Amino acid sequence: MNVLLAGSLVQRLRLGSGLVLFAFALTHFLNHGLGLIGLDVMEAAQGWRTAITGSLPGKAVLAVAALLHPALGLARLAARRTLRLPLWEWLQIGSGVAVPFLLLPHMVFAGMAPEDYGVSDRYGQVLSSLWPWLAWNQSVLLLLVWTHGCIGLHFWLRLAPWYGRAGPWLLALAVAIPLLALTGFVAAGREIAAISSDPAVIAQIRYGTRWLTDTDYAQLRATLATAQASYIGLLLLALLAVLACMVRSAAETKIRITYLDGPEIAVTPGPSLLEISRARGVPHTSICGGRARCSTCRVRVVRGLESLLPPSEAEARTLQRVGAPAGVRLACQIRPATDLTVLRIVTPEPAEVQSAAPAETAGTERVLTVLFLDVRGFTEMSQSKLPYDVVFVLNRLFAHFGAAIEAEGGWIDKYMGDGMMAVFGVPKPLDNPCASGFAAACAMLAERAQLNVALLAAGEPPFEIGIGLHAGVGVAGHIGAASRHEYSVIGDVTNVAARLEGVTKEVGYPLVCSRAVVDQLAERSGLT
Repeated sequence: MNVLLAGSLVQRLRLGSGLVLFAFALTHFLNHGLGLIGLDVMEAAQGWRTAITGSLPGKAVLAVAALLHPALGLARLAARRTLRLPLWEWLQIGSGVAVPFLLLPHMVFAGMAPEDYGVSDRYGQVLSSLWPWLAWNQSVLLLLVWTHGCIGLHFWLRLAPWYGRAGPWLLALAVAIPLLALTGFVAAGREIAAISSDPAVIAQIRYGTRWLTDTDYAQLRATLATAQASYIGLLLLALLAVLACMVRSAAETKIRITYLDGPEIAVTPGPSLLEISRARGVPHTSICGGRARCSTCRVRVVRGLESLLPPSEAEARTLQRVGAPAGVRLACQIRPATDLTVLRIVTPEPAEVQSAAPAETAGTERVLTVLFLDVRGFTEMSQSKLPYDVVFVLNRLFAHFGAAIEAEGGWIDKYMGDGMMAVFGVPKPLDNPCASGFAAACAMLAERAQLNVALLAAGEPPFEIGIGLHAGVGVAGHIGAASRHEYSVIGDVTNVAARLEGVTKEVGYPLVCSRAVVDQLAERSGLT
């Protein structure tokens, strides 16, 4: 299963309903932006939107999403056993709690009034009721909706391999769209205010349309008050559930959680191990925020494994995907009921590099091709040269080889004395990393022949090279400490490529490719 679709059924329902609401908000805000052109253009575009959102299926999907998403959000809030959360989760929860309350007046007066009272829902009439008295309320609501949606999208999409490359463009859109919507809203508001200043025009607009009476307003205000009171009641119940669990936990019998590489703490049963770590200030990496979509919070359960419930479907899928051995569980999914001893497999430092990094830099599996190169005989050659000459010649060689690699879309991962490792497929995606790697290897062999001609002309001995090429799955991400880290690739794909480079000495050929490379090249060329 795609990593973006991982998680429990409830998580997928919350995600799906959120995406529906975000799509509705996005089109609504883009429609606002058309106010920069004119009110008539806004009205025309609104007709296209309502053809979908105003249809019976559209209304049904939107209504289910509007009820399901906040309900599941409140349920998730009520299920929390600690309020010690990362800042981004507080922002997401705070905006998510505020949006429904601030949105209720708009839903009642701009949604129920056309449906139940036959009032026109045209932009001009709605804007005349909002501008300028409620302009600030609507602007704050717009920003909160957009912020909440963008936070959710970011921490969902950051697990995708392509997100690191698309991130800057998506950030630009995330800033531009609300700015466009607000300026369009202001422009349209000023236009409707200018129109409203002419009594004759207002009389013409009112002719043939129904407007709310004082009785209608009173009934809608009563409906709004009931809806807001009900929402506040549900919110208070969710908070009371969290507080009640915290109070009960303080009085219950304690269990001991022992981190083999950290402290030993006494806690009450109920929270997940990740929540326990956060509540007690124990560093615990979790890229996906505890949604079982990544494996960074996984632990090896040394003692107490038999007391844990079996993995859920979402946890089992993630553990299977990373090939986790027996005894390894996700800290965000297990809820200790008895004493537990665990070892954090991904141990963060106090200034964790991965804490705010996108998934592509924090670690992601990619299908790629690795090229290992070693310059033969250079050690002997360098013994008769001055240090400056050694560095000059080596840099000259790598400049030519690096150009051949970059011409095929490859990336030089590292230099190792008189050798190098290049990768095709990260961080830049390629249509066929295998073909690109093979073409680069052939170009390097051609470069070696030309360089040897120049060396012989200068009275220098020629040199040989060995190249190993392998294709497979590797892990790409930032490797190192918080103070110094580099984007690199690790995994068996690099080890095999290095061993193939060593085989070139045994077989006497400058290039040795793995069966995976040969099969992919044959498949792409139509050979068997």
